[in-house]
Amino acid sequence: MPVTPLTSLDEFERAIAQERPVVICFCATWANLCRTIAPVFERLSELPEFSGTVGFHSVDVDEAYDVVQKAGVGPVPAFVAFRGGSRLAETVAPSPEALRELIGGVGAMGPS
Repeated sequence: MPVTPLTSLDEFERAIAQERPVVICFCATWANLCRTIAPVFERLSELPEFSGTVGFHSVDVDEAYDVVQKAGVGPVPAFVAFRGGSRLAETVAPSPEALRELIGGVGAMGPS
């Protein structure tokens, strides 16, 4: 499943309200770490093991500051998992392995 950009607070709230877990990448185009980890997130979103079990979204922190504030995100890159409107997990500036572990962990939770 491809990574879907979230550009408004309404889109963000709809995405996190889902019963299926979602992981959101909060990044900025100017951040070197974001340019490094965002393609990894994209590749993970395409893996069959996560298809249908995890939703993948991204937020450009400079374009959707209201979303960043609502999510309570600080340093980037940050990856935050939600399900049913609740925050499940978060990791900041993860290694590719840590990011995969986060996604796999929330994917194993399934719908609430």
